[in-house]
Amino acid sequence: MEPRKRIIFLLAAVATFVALLGLVRVATTPNMSLLYAGLDSSAAGEVITALEQSGVEFEVRGNAIYVENGSRDQVRLSLASEGLPASGIAGYELLDSLSGFGTTSQMFDAAYWRAKEGELARTLVASPQIKSARVHIASGSNQPFSRNSTPTASVTLTAANGNVPPAFAEAARFLVASAINGMAPENVAVIDSGSGVVLLAGDTSSIAAIDGLDGRAAAMRSNIERILSARVGTGNVIVEVMVDANMQSQTVSERIIDPDSRVVISSETQNDTDTSNGSENGAVTVASNLPDGNGGGSGNQSSRNQNSSSERINYEVSETRRETINQPGEIRRLTVAVLVNGQLITDENGQEVWAPRPDEELTALRELVQSAIGFNAERGDIVTLQSMELSEAPIAGTLVDETPGFLSLNAMSLIQLGVLSVVVLALGMLVLKPLLSTQPSLPPLAAETALTGGAAQLSPPSGAEMLAIENKSPPSAVDMLRTAIAERSVETNRLLQTWIETPEETNEVTA
Repeated sequence: MEPRKRIIFLLAAVATFVALLGLVRVATTPNMSLLYAGLDSSAAGEVITALEQSGVEFEVRGNAIYVENGSRDQVRLSLASEGLPASGIAGYELLDSLSGFGTTSQMFDAAYWRAKEGELARTLVASPQIKSARVHIASGSNQPFSRNSTPTASVTLTAANGNVPPAFAEAARFLVASAINGMAPENVAVIDSGSGVVLLAGDTSSIAAIDGLDGRAAAMRSNIERILSARVGTGNVIVEVMVDANMQSQTVSERIIDPDSRVVISSETQNDTDTSNGSENGAVTVASNLPDGNGGGSGNQSSRNQNSSSERINYEVSETRRETINQPGEIRRLTVAVLVNGQLITDENGQEVWAPRPDEELTALRELVQSAIGFNAERGDIVTLQSMELSEAPIAGTLVDETPGFLSLNAMSLIQLGVLSVVVLALGMLVLKPLLSTQPSLPPLAAETALTGGAAQLSPPSGAEMLAIENKSPPSAVDMLRTAIAERSVETNRLLQTWIETPEETNEVTA
């Protein structure tokens, strides 16, 4: 080959080898899936060490660890049996490292409160709504003569998505307060690392009441949707419930006095009897003082009996005392909006068209909604029900098959294999095949014999022959002779000189 073609051939061979190597690598490289992400540095190092010891292939991409898709679940279970990945928050295991020698009471107290904070943080992070948590407890020093020592705490939460829900913040407050002796829930401050303070220390506002309103609204919405979906079908009704509640706490005391009515509260009756005997115009002598029959006095005798009775009745006017405590969350008014999809009917042309639902059906549906929410017209409740066409939301993305196949799982790998295969075929068909194709046979030796004086010699193809090979057309005898004379001018001159100097007889014999 010519040097240029040799270089082309070598480059094509190298490119083909590289493409084949890429094909093999893509075909043999396993499909990697996420194992863990967002781990602490120490926890990630322990996981990587365990994977290296078990011989599992893995890749580290930033703060994420990937393993082969087929063995991901098995690797997770195996690491979980070893207690990995370990949480970066230390708990009661801090107390295991303390020994009786060289540990003072202050050191033990500090380690104990650290362990308490770690255990509370672990409990909070166990919730799927929380990404990370920190707990700080201010317990004060153990002073025997200190009476007013109330522990306080602060909790910092980071939500997995969005902000920390108020209900979860309230639950975290009670969790911390219940775990520490002598701590009240209002002494715990809950802070959202994304949006700021959620609950202040000392804040006694009832977030549970607000959450209760949301729960009641959600329950009403669910009940209305369940009832209406049984008639109009699932997905053909949209319900919104707004609860207007009184969030103030009130204590009302009443005293009602009825002057037209009286009530006997006590009754007292008293009877008195007085009896007395005496004599008139009689002198007082010694005989009058003697027993009866022995005295010698004379006179008129008299006696007196007196009876008296009294009754005392105490009355009091009728009185009613009432004390009413109104807690936050009392419903003042309900507002319900219901949107019902229409129905498809067949028109005169036999085509299905949308039409609103009849008024009789809407009236019946409105009555069902009023019964489901406990409608009270005196309270000012409002129920709005309309029938309108609901637009279908566009499908975002591609529907996922429940049983994904090989093509859906390895789509990118198949694309890479296809591209590399096309490259290999192009190199083989367009470069290597023309270079390695069989050379055409040499032209007749007549011209060469005439030029060399009858001695047939095999020689490499001339430029004309190469031109004919490249053009894929056989060269003519004149072109071959002309090219041979141009390429072998010395031999041609000698041949012509020999013909001129040779005698005529020899020329004729030679001819």
